[in-house]
Amino acid sequence: MEGNCIPRLCVLMLTMLTCFATIKAAESDISCLRSIKESLEDPSGFLSTWNFSNNSAGFICRFTGVECWHPTENKVFHIRLPGMGLRGPFPMGIRNCNSLIGLNLSNNYLSGPIPSNTSQILPFITTLDLSNNTLTGPIPPGIANCTFVNVLMLDNNHLTGQIPPELSKLERMKEFSVANNRLSGAVPVFSNTSFPAESYANNSGLCGGPLNACSKDDDLFFPGFAVGFPLSTLLSMLFMFLCWPRLRIRTSRYYPFLIKKRERRTHHLIPRNPQILIAENVSSMETKVIAMEKFICRFSLLELEMATNDFDNKNVIGYGNMGLMYKGECPNGLLVAIKRLHRFESFEKEFLSEIEILGRLRHTNLVQLLGFCFEMEKKFLVYKYMSNGTLHQWLYGRPHQEAMKMGWTLRLKIAVGVAKGIAWLHHNNVLHLKINSKCILLDDKFEPKISKFGNAIIFIDTSDTPLSDFNFIVPDSSPYKDDVYSFGILLLELVTSREPSTWINSLTDYVSGVDFDLIDECLMGQGFDEEIYEILKIAKNCIHPCEDEATNMLQVYQAMCAIRTSRNEISLVSYTDLENNQRDVQLHSYDSNHCS
Repeated sequence: MEGNCIPRLCVLMLTMLTCFATIKAAESDISCLRSIKESLEDPSGFLSTWNFSNNSAGFICRFTGVECWHPTENKVFHIRLPGMGLRGPFPMGIRNCNSLIGLNLSNNYLSGPIPSNTSQILPFITTLDLSNNTLTGPIPPGIANCTFVNVLMLDNNHLTGQIPPELSKLERMKEFSVANNRLSGAVPVFSNTSFPAESYANNSGLCGGPLNACSKDDDLFFPGFAVGFPLSTLLSMLFMFLCWPRLRIRTSRYYPFLIKKRERRTHHLIPRNPQILIAENVSSMETKVIAMEKFICRFSLLELEMATNDFDNKNVIGYGNMGLMYKGECPNGLLVAIKRLHRFESFEKEFLSEIEILGRLRHTNLVQLLGFCFEMEKKFLVYKYMSNGTLHQWLYGRPHQEAMKMGWTLRLKIAVGVAKGIAWLHHNNVLHLKINSKCILLDDKFEPKISKFGNAIIFIDTSDTPLSDFNFIVPDSSPYKDDVYSFGILLLELVTSREPSTWINSLTDYVSGVDFDLIDECLMGQGFDEEIYEILKIAKNCIHPCEDEATNMLQVYQAMCAIRTSRNEISLVSYTDLENNQRDVQLHSYDSNHCS
């Protein structure tokens, strides 16, 4: 009996140790995911399912993008979060996912460098996909210590420097791409495989392998540059320190107009947020487009052709004055809407205006611009696809049974969302000038998205000459009333389900409340009559504001929120609230979801 106790005791102790190790592993993986969620901005709410208040077995395995080794234990096997709009630096807390072998953070807005100690953070990684982000800096040589890697995708970033020759030691490599970066030098020679030129495409400084052979000049350039650049910088600084004050004194004495002219050429600041500042000497379209690349992703024409099946007419989903709209699907399954602009020079301003505004102002109620393409004199704008089309289609173009789905609660939600989006634009000194039901897109949850910014105006606070060809003007109190007026008309469309052309001539009588018979009959008698009357009052104030007090969109938005507050849906907000609720507003350098 005594002899049997020892083996049993050993088994018991071993079981306890195993359980303890499993608990520790689970805690580590939970900490890993919590750190990822805290370190990355998630404007679209894809990580909202990451609820750490649940303590059930394997609860993290049900998180979006998380795969576990076994569904009943919290040991993360693979993390897949592509195309979710995540922003921030590489999440260092991922080191706590001790069993992780696959990581896909592609098609997001990750910024900053790739960690130099990647092999310590991801020691067992086999698949690492960081493509289509805005990562900067060099490719760390330490990645070569990730000896299990067989898929390494770093394309479509802003990586610089040389590809570490140490990567050639990765014998398991099956897929590899660093295309569309700013890399230079010789490409590595892998022992067990080779990769096509596409894996290195659009890196003007790369050579060797499937690319053009490296010349001796290439071999000598980088060592010479490493020595010469710091030396020349030092000499330039000495010159500036010792000689420039004297030179400036002489210049100001004999050529005072040069100094005065230089001092007049100060930066043109746009209030509240840093904007794209385009140099005065910008002349070519290509140069202007390049200036936009740090704010939004640039697609290749080949990518768009693949997404639309070579712009097949079957994929056309809309026609407009500026061009055709195609529905496309990226290899990762992301659905996109691609606007192919007509080949007219007159659309240059509209093209740049869309990129300028939507590239820097991200908001829940603005259509998401994913990127653009300017190639072979062709212009394209790539948006996230909106599955429910336009508000105009729902109000006027749908069969009666489908249109009936748009009850008052939904219409009010759409109106509040549009008001919020316009208020955000005005807060950032942007005047839309074309607010109507045709420019309001609806996503799969009927969240409204304002589109069509080709005629928009950006105001800047300056008395000098505009910096670019954009239609910048000095703001005053009056221009915003055009958007306020148009929004009032939009409210009437939502209330009546009638196109403005049928009642615009009798607008004064209409909004005064004389003819309530024009209200959509399917809305009345449903318990919302008072709300509808209140919305009509707001519409009237938008269209015919009091002479002594202008109506602005923040006031309109607050008034509409007050109507919904009576049903305890949302509370009043301020501009600060608008900013705090829109963490997806990023005005520093980033790209958007890439179609690959």
